[in-house]
Amino acid sequence: MSGTVTRPELARALAALAGPSPEAEVCRLVGLPPPPGAAAHTEVFLLETHPYASVHLGAEGMIGGDAGDRVAGFWRALGMVPPTEPDHLRTLLELYACLGVEELAFPLDDRRRSAVRSARAGLLWEHLAPWVPVHLATVDRVGDGFHRAWASLALDVLSAEADALPARAELPTALGDAPPPLGIGSRRELVDAVLAPARSGMVITQADLVRAGGDLGLGVRRGERRFALEGLLDQDPAAVLAWLAALAAEWSGLHGRWHRGALEPVGKWWAARARGAAEVLADAVRTAA
Repeated sequence: MSGTVTRPELARALAALAGPSPEAEVCRLVGLPPPPGAAAHTEVFLLETHPYASVHLGAEGMIGGDAGDRVAGFWRALGMVPPTEPDHLRTLLELYACLGVEELAFPLDDRRRSAVRSARAGLLWEHLAPWVPVHLATVDRVGDGFHRAWASLALDVLSAEADALPARAELPTALGDAPPPLGIGSRRELVDAVLAPARSGMVITQADLVRAGGDLGLGVRRGERRFALEGLLDQDPAAVLAWLAALAAEWSGLHGRWHRGALEPVGKWWAARARGAAEVLADAVRTAA
C-alpha cells in the first residue's frame, strides 16, 4: 500500500472500490489487483452479501428497522440529514473519511479537533466495528480474487483504526442491545433466526444453500434465501439442520480470525452466538429425527 495515501483517503478508497465501477488507478494506489467487471460486484454485493448494518444487526436480518434507525440517529447527532441508505458500508466509510479530513483541517483548534475525533471514534466503534468484520468474512467466502483482497485490506484498516482508539471495556451498543439468540421454536421461528446474523452468528448466502443441496443430494429452489432454505427443509429436515449446525460451528472459528486486536471482544460475542446456534441446531436435529 502506498505510503502517500492518508488514512481518510484510504477509507474513501475502500468505499469507492466497493462500488460497481472501481477505478484501476485507485486499485494500484492501495495495492489491490485490477478490478473485475460490474457483474462481479453484483454477484458479491447484491446477490450474495448485503453491506448494511441493519442486515447484520437487526432481529429480522433485513434492511431498515431499529438497527437502521440507530445508525440514522448517529447522522442526526452530527447535525446531518441521514442519507437514503444511512447504514450502507460505502456511506459509512465515506462519512468516516470526511470526519478524518475535518479532524486534520483544524490542527490548532484543540476543541474542534477533539469533538471531531470523538465523533469519528463513535462511528468506528458503534457503527462499523459491530458488523463490518462479519461482512468482510462473508465477502472473503464468496468473492473473487479482487474482492477477497479488498476485504483483507479493509480488515487491516479497520483493525488498525480500532487499535488506535482508547481501550474500551464495553461492547458496542448494538451488540449489548442485540436481539435474542437463536432458540428452539417453530420451524418458521427457527428459519427467521437462522437468516438473521445477529441471532445465529453466521451469514448464510445463496452459495451456501446451493452447496448444502449439493452436499446432501437435495434440490435447491431458485429464489430468495428463505424460499430456498424452506425447500431444503421440506426434503430432509434432519440432514439440513445438521448441515446448518456444522456451518454455525465453522462461523464460530471465522469470527476468531476476522476479529483481532481491539476487535477481539466483538469477535468473541459473535463466536458465542455462532456456537450457541450450533448447539440449538444440533438439538433440533434430534427432534426432527
